[in-house]
Amino acid sequence: MFPLALAALAFRAFVIDPRPSRPCRGGRSLARKAIAATLASILLFTALVAADSTMMTAEDNLASSAQLSHIESREHALTVYSGGAASVHALAHVQEYLSSNPADCVGLQQYLASISASSSISGTDGAIAYVSNATVTPAPAQGDAHDNLTIVSPFSGYVAGDLNLRLSLDGKAIGGGGTVSLERHELHLLHLPIKPDAASSLCASSLETLAAALSRTSCNFSSAQAAFESAMPPLIERAAAGGFFLAAGWGQSPGGCSATYWITLVELGVEGVTGGFGWVVRGSGATA
Repeated sequence: MFPLALAALAFRAFVIDPRPSRPCRGGRSLARKAIAATLASILLFTALVAADSTMMTAEDNLASSAQLSHIESREHALTVYSGGAASVHALAHVQEYLSSNPADCVGLQQYLASISASSSISGTDGAIAYVSNATVTPAPAQGDAHDNLTIVSPFSGYVAGDLNLRLSLDGKAIGGGGTVSLERHELHLLHLPIKPDAASSLCASSLETLAAALSRTSCNFSSAQAAFESAMPPLIERAAAGGFFLAAGWGQSPGGCSATYWITLVELGVEGVTGGFGWVVRGSGATA
C-alpha cells in the first residue's frame, strides 16, 4: 500500500511560475500614493527654493538701489554745498580786490571789466570724493534779478546799479567705488552791493564843478580858495545822498594861473561776504 502511494507521489508534476508574484490590488494603490507624495514634496521644495532665491534677489536689488540712491543724494548735497562755498570764496577774492585797489574815475569801466576771481573747493566725505570750481567775471549789462543759487543769498541774482558778476560753476562727485558719479555745469548771476554807476556819475559832476569854480579864479589864490570852499558843500551833500563820502583838494600851479584838483569818493560800510568794507574811487583834473 505504501509503495503505491509513493509511486503516485513521485509522478506528480510541479509547475513553477517564473513571473514575480503580483501584489494585491490594495498594495498597488498605496505604492502609487507614496510615489505621488514624494513627487509633490520634491516639487514643493523646488518651488520654495526658487521663491526664496527670487526674494533674496529682490531684497538684494532693493538694498543695492537704496545704497545707490543714498550715494547719489549725498553727492548732490556735497556738490551743492561745496559749490556754494567756492562761490563765496570767489566773491571774497573780488571783495578783497575792491577794498585794496582804488578805482580811477577816468578808467572806471576798464577797472570793473578787469575783475575776475576763481576758487576751488575739494575733499572727501566717507567714500565720496568731490570738487567744485567757481569763476566770477563781469556780468552782461542786464540780467535776471532772481537766481536759484540761494545758498549764497543775499548775493545771488542781478541788482541794477550794483557790481553784477557772472558765476561759472562746475562740480563733480564720485562715490561707490567709482560706479556712481555726478557732474554739474551751471551759470549764475551774483552781485556785490557797491555802486559803480553812482560813483561814475559823482566823479563826472564833482570834477566838472571844481574845474568851473577854479578856472575863473585860479590866478588869485584867495579867490580860488573861496570858490573851492563855496563849491564843496553841494558836492559833499550830493555824494552823501548816493551813499559816498567825498573829500577834495586843490593846488595852484607854479605859473600861478592854473590849478590842479582832485577828489576821493569812499563808499563806506559796503556789506560784503566777509563783512563790511570801503570802496574808493579817485579822480583829478587841471584848469587850462
